[in-house]
Amino acid sequence: MTSISDDLISDYIMQNQKKKILILGGTSFQIPCIKYAKAKDFYVITCDYNPDNPGHKFADEFYNVSTTDLKAVLKLGRKLEIDGILAYASDPAAPTAAYVAEKMGLPGNPYKAVKTLSEKDLYKSFLRLKKFNTPSYGAYGSLKDFAGSSDQFRYPIIVKPVDSSGSKGISAVNDFWEMDKAIDYAMKFSRCKRFIVEEFIEKQYPQLDGDIFVYDGKIIAYYLGDQRNNVEVNPFVPSSINYPSLLPEHIHAKIQSELQRAIDLLKIKFGGFNIEVIVAENDEVYLIEIGARNGGNCIPDIIKCASNVDMIKMSVDACMGEEPKIHNRKDIDKFYTTYVIHSNRDGKFKSVKVHETITDYVLDIRLMVEKGGDVFKFKGSNCTVGIGLLEFPNLEIRNKMMDKIEEFIAVELE
Repeated sequence: MTSISDDLISDYIMQNQKKKILILGGTSFQIPCIKYAKAKDFYVITCDYNPDNPGHKFADEFYNVSTTDLKAVLKLGRKLEIDGILAYASDPAAPTAAYVAEKMGLPGNPYKAVKTLSEKDLYKSFLRLKKFNTPSYGAYGSLKDFAGSSDQFRYPIIVKPVDSSGSKGISAVNDFWEMDKAIDYAMKFSRCKRFIVEEFIEKQYPQLDGDIFVYDGKIIAYYLGDQRNNVEVNPFVPSSINYPSLLPEHIHAKIQSELQRAIDLLKIKFGGFNIEVIVAENDEVYLIEIGARNGGNCIPDIIKCASNVDMIKMSVDACMGEEPKIHNRKDIDKFYTTYVIHSNRDGKFKSVKVHETITDYVLDIRLMVEKGGDVFKFKGSNCTVGIGLLEFPNLEIRNKMMDKIEEFIAVELE
């Protein structure tokens, strides 16, 4: 007769007494919410296709199940009898979380709404149908499909994969003869092998990027910052986001009103949402993206530093059926930046050199690449070397530092 140790019995009882949360993904960006869930004494389960992702070592259990496989994740959730599911800072996982929550009767948003937000052609159709400002667009599966309607567009146009994130696979095209290359590039990052074409919008201000939090169908936290790009490397990938935004308050009020209208129409219940907005001539607001998940690039972390609003905590609490409370919210009284540390060429990672000029303004440096690892020219968020969280006492110093940020926080290659 085999005896079961007291430790195994204790572990089994503890596991089955704790509320269980399934977090989709275990990359560096998921680590903060995994750690918070553990601190809340939830039983934390992670899953994705990569057992080597660093977040899994902080979880109680890991399963090698793709976060985009709706049926497999649902099967896993039912087997483990989870109490909540969260897609944090992961666009591809967001529809899965909504699908599983809906099927299991867990806290979540409507699957149809999240799918609409997660696929650019569906999202653009929603915007047009509901009379939001939308650039001329079309969705296609090949160059042949596009050729029949190419005369409907004025160049330059933007080509994007419909289901990618992190600015991956995006190109600007100046004439039809550049389309073949742009489509091939977009298709590399599209799981469903579709791309969208949209006319270029001339910005009146810097593009806005950041997070909002919704609870009980209402926006309870709104933090959009001014996006900045390293145009010499890639004009479409944000290299930094600056808080607070310097855009006039009446524009932010207009943006928030449009966002709330979209949330009402989609019947969104709760959660963190990553937002990208362009303001064109005559203060016309274009809701470029409403990502059904918290922002990557440590956006929630810098928002917490700036305002005390902890969207990491709020996201975990809400998906577990708890009210997400905001404690000691403060006005942003300094200047904060989340900077995407990157390289302008390919190579092997050696180190990140932080110049003494900027040391006093660095809150944290979080590396995503280990020494000797591959580094690629900054074409999308998948080429990120690390994230710098920065705090400046005034606008003059921030501008001075950010104008030469690639020199002050420099990637060294072997």
